[in-house]
Order: sequence, then C-alpha cells, then structure tokens
Amino acid sequence: MKQKNPKIQYDKKSKVLSIEVKRAKSVDSDVQGNMVVDYDKKGDVVRVNFYQFSFEDFEENERALKDFSRESVTLVSA
Repeated sequence: MKQKNPKIQYDKKSKVLSIEVKRAKSVDSDVQGNMVVDYDKKGDVVRVNFYQFSFEDFEENERALKDFSRESVTLVSA
C-alpha cells in the first residue's frame, strides 16, 4: 500500500502549524510544551500540532519534532 504524504497547514493568525500524518479520528493526545500529538484507536500518530509556532523560532520546534520522531521510531522498533 502506498503511503500518502503528510498534510501540512499553517494558520498565521493563530500561529498553529499542523501536520496531519494520516486521516483518522483522534482518540488520545499527548502534550509536550507547545506540541500536541494526536493518536488514533490503534495508537498510531494522526496529527502533530505546534502552538505559538513562528518560523523565527523554527530551530527549537525542529528539535522537538526530531526528538519526538526518534522516540516514535524507538517505540515502533521495540
């Protein structure tokens, strides 16, 4: 099965960057700082939202996303 590219949106007024990984209903969320990760009923990541996101502060947000992706890979590999 072909994997779809994530859908990325940015709301400039509310300063929210949203990355939709897959189209599914969110049933659980984790909050870490300005980042919220939504999960479906299988525990798969559905969406990642960054609140108060600014491109000027992108390096800090990029580190958080990389840390999260490393943790996710570790959990999936285990």
